[in-house]
This record gives sequence, structure tokens and C-alpha cells, in this order.
Amino acid sequence: MRQGIKPFLMRAMKKKKNGFISATKIAQRSYCEKQIVLDQQYGRNETDVQRQRRERGEEEHLRHHLEAQRYGAKRDSRCFIATELFGPLAKETDQLRQFRDTFLMSRLWGRIFTRAYYEVSPSIVRLMKKYPMVRSLIKPFINWVVRMVSRNG
Repeated sequence: MRQGIKPFLMRAMKKKKNGFISATKIAQRSYCEKQIVLDQQYGRNETDVQRQRRERGEEEHLRHHLEAQRYGAKRDSRCFIATELFGPLAKETDQLRQFRDTFLMSRLWGRIFTRAYYEVSPSIVRLMKKYPMVRSLIKPFINWVVRMVSRNG
């Protein structure tokens, strides 16, 4: 039973010529083994609606891929203290990044502040990791900043 699965998975994992693997191919890797064998033996019938949705998904994936290539490298994702406190994908971290990008970076004093922050904040994060008391002192202040930014932004 396992012999037929490996070639199918290897084909699904191959990188496409245009530089990305479709979401459909990624999803195919998560099928159960029985489904993969049945698909190989009997083929995979796709309704018109399924085909349209797959094509639309592939188009969206390509659009996001191209957008990420175009704009992703320009976006600065550093936000050391917020990332340590809330996590890299937290809404608080994202709010602070957006405030930096839209408000601080458009002003000379904001760019100077941001550069200084990038110099100092890695040391603060190390202290927060080593001494939980530092973390407990900084977190209320950062929470206050997030509230101010979200209220005014």
C-alpha cells in the first residue's frame, strides 16, 4: 500500500516553474494515506465548482506571492520588546509596527527615536528574559503605549 504513496507525494512536493507550490499541492500532502491510494487507483473527479474554487485559490496564492515579493522585503518587522511580550503575530505587536511605519517613520524625530530603540531594545529583551522583574516593570508601560496608539490610530 505504501509503494504508491511516495511517488505521489514526491510529485506534490516538487517546486513549480513559476517559483511557488500551490496551496492545493500543500493540502494534498496532508491527506490520509487511504485517500491518496484511492485517488491514484480511481482518479480524482472534480466538480465544476471545485475546479473554479481551486483555480481561484491558485490565483489568490499567486497574487499574494507576488505581493509579498514586491512589498515584503521593504516592511520592517523588528519590534523587539513587543515581540518578546506579546509574540510576533499578536495584534499589539502589529499595532506598534503600524504606528512606527505610519507615524514615527514620517517624522525626523520619529526616525531618530526608532534608530535609538533598535540599539537599546535587544539589551532590554535580554534583561527581560534573564530577570522576570524587568519584564513585569516594562509590560504595563508597553500596554499603556499600545492603548494610546490604538486610541489615536
